[in-house]
Amino acid sequence: MELLAYAVVCLVWGSTYLAIKVGLDSFNPFSFAALRYWAAAPLMGLLAARAGVRFRFELRHLWPAFGVGVLFIGLCNGMVFWAETRLDSSYTALLITASPLWTALLSALAGSWLPGEGRLGVRGWLGIAVGFVGSYFLLHPEKVLPENFFAALVVEGSVVIWAVGSLWVRRVRERYHPLEMATWQMVSGALVLSFIALVRGERLLHSPLTAGAALSLLYLVVFGSCLAFSAYFFLLRAWPATRVATSAYINPVVAVSLGWLVLGEWPGPEALLGGVLVLVGVSLVLGSPQPPPAPAEPE
Repeated sequence: MELLAYAVVCLVWGSTYLAIKVGLDSFNPFSFAALRYWAAAPLMGLLAARAGVRFRFELRHLWPAFGVGVLFIGLCNGMVFWAETRLDSSYTALLITASPLWTALLSALAGSWLPGEGRLGVRGWLGIAVGFVGSYFLLHPEKVLPENFFAALVVEGSVVIWAVGSLWVRRVRERYHPLEMATWQMVSGALVLSFIALVRGERLLHSPLTAGAALSLLYLVVFGSCLAFSAYFFLLRAWPATRVATSAYINPVVAVSLGWLVLGEWPGPEALLGGVLVLVGVSLVLGSPQPPPAPAEPE
C-alpha cells in the first residue's frame, strides 16, 4: 500500500504541470486555478469526514490554516498557473525543483530566532551551493527568451514563498489533522485566486472549451488534489519524512518526460544540466541532519 501511495505522489504530482498547460488552452490562469480548488475543497472535506476528521470552525483555529492556504495555493499555485501561460510545463517543473533548497536555507537562517529550526552541516551547505549553481543555469538571462525571463523569475519567487510557508507549517501543523489542513488551505487559496481573477477582469474561458482542457480540470481536481494529497499524508504517517521527500527527484523526471512525449517540449541541454545540479543539491541537503519538527504553540 505504501509503494502504491508513493507511486501516486510521484506520477500524479509530476504530471500536474502538463495538465495545467493543457487546461490553459481554454482557461484563464487564475480563474482556472480557483475553479480547481473550489471543486477540490468539498471533495477533500468529504474524504476527511469519512476518515473521522472533526472540523473546527473557531476563527482562532482557522486563521493559521487559511494563512498557509493563501501562501501555498493563492500565491504559489497562482504564480505557477500564470507562468505556464508563457513557459513550457517541463521547464516550469525544473525551476520548482529548487524548493527544498530554499526551505533548508531559510530554516538555517531562521535558526537563531525561530525555536525548532536547525543549522545545516557542511553537506547541507554544499548542497545549497550546488543547487543554486544549477538554478543559475536554469535562469541564465542569455539562455532564456527575454519575454519569458520574468515568468521564470515569478516561478522562482513562488518557490521562495513556498519555503517561507513551510517554516510556518512546521509551527502550526500539530493543531490540525492533515486532511483538515488541506481542506482549509484549498478554501482560502480559492478565495484569493478568485479575487485576483476578479481584479484582473478574467473570464473563466478565453477560448472555447476543448475536451483536453475539460479533462485536465477533472484530472487536477480528482487526482492532482484529492488523491495525491491523501496519498502524501498517508505516506507521512507510514514513512520517515526524508523518504517521502525523495519524490522530489522523480516529479521533474515525470514532468519533463510527459512534456516531451505529449507536447513536444524539450528544455535543452543547459536547462537539463541545471535541473540535474539542483537535484544533486537537493540530495545533499536531504542527506544532511534535519531540524526537528517545531512544537505547537499553546491554544
